Amino acid sequence: MTVLIQWMIKYKVLHVVLWVVVSFFFMGIDYDDSASFVSQLLSTMVATSLSVPACYFAAYRLTPRFLYKKQIGKFVGALLLLITLNTIFSYLITLSVYHLLTGLPMFRSVKYVRYICFVIFYYNVMLISISCVAKIIADRYNMEQRLLEVEKERISTELNFLRSQINPHFLFNIMNTIYFQIDKGNTQARASVEKLSEMLRYQLYECTTDKIDIAKETDYIQNYITMQSLRMEQGTDIQLAMDDTLSGFFIAPLLLLPVIENAFKHISNDRDAAKNKIHISMRHHDNEALLVNVCNTFDTAAKEQHLLQSGGLGMQNLQRRLALIYPGRHEFSVQKKDNIFETILKITYHDPLPGSR
Repeated sequence: MTVLIQWMIKYKVLHVVLWVVVSFFFMGIDYDDSASFVSQLLSTMVATSLSVPACYFAAYRLTPRFLYKKQIGKFVGALLLLITLNTIFSYLITLSVYHLLTGLPMFRSVKYVRYICFVIFYYNVMLISISCVAKIIADRYNMEQRLLEVEKERISTELNFLRSQINPHFLFNIMNTIYFQIDKGNTQARASVEKLSEMLRYQLYECTTDKIDIAKETDYIQNYITMQSLRMEQGTDIQLAMDDTLSGFFIAPLLLLPVIENAFKHISNDRDAAKNKIHISMRHHDNEALLVNVCNTFDTAAKEQHLLQSGGLGMQNLQRRLALIYPGRHEFSVQKKDNIFETILKITYHDPLPGSR
């Protein structure tokens, strides 16, 4: 059935059917019981068929040429001229056919001619107007579909570009090389490189889809925090609080990293390591949102603009990704008070794992 409909659309068969229906409709309006059915049907179909070229000309030529260019006066004038000429032409042809079928004169009286011309004019106005409106609606629909496709392509391209910034193929290969170059007795260094390789493998092979299990994302975050903690001064206050129930839904991959990365990059550098703090909280909110809160101390001499410029994906790219992936379904705020820099990210995910609810 679908193939048949597509074939009919391709060869405009549906248009023919529609015009036949229109012919019967018009004949039914002015049907004369005293006249021959066949003569009335043929005359009406001739009159309708003569309106077809005018309808398509108005819809496909006059509408784009004048109306779309906002030349309303020219458009209305051209339509009136087209309708008038088509009315005269249709009257002459239709009444000639009717005369041949019935033998009745073409010009019986002035009143009769005036009435027939008025009917043909009215039908032309209606058909041509409907054709123009249908063309406008079809063009608007096609334009919206094209814009939607362009927007999807733009978003896809932009997301792929943002993601490509954090897909380090070359780093993954380098990590493998370095691992085998480290002396086997240096187990701590080997363990660190191995953990880093696992993180890179996650970015390279796991983050190839639009959404990923939150459990995998939190594992990556924990590994990232562990690796970053290695370079911190001993005694630095680094805390991670995570709900045990933080599972059962999907999230865009690597979406949380910039917030945490920013905290580690701009943490204060006080001589007393205990005064340098990073507190990270990740929890459910109302069973439909992920709430991430990251606080870090920073040097008060640093400028806020500098704080917002992290390496890698970056906070600005994060906000762009949020706008693309979670439009109207996220909240992102940054607050600075004294020497505390706090970032709050709330995402309403609505993407539960199958069977989790």
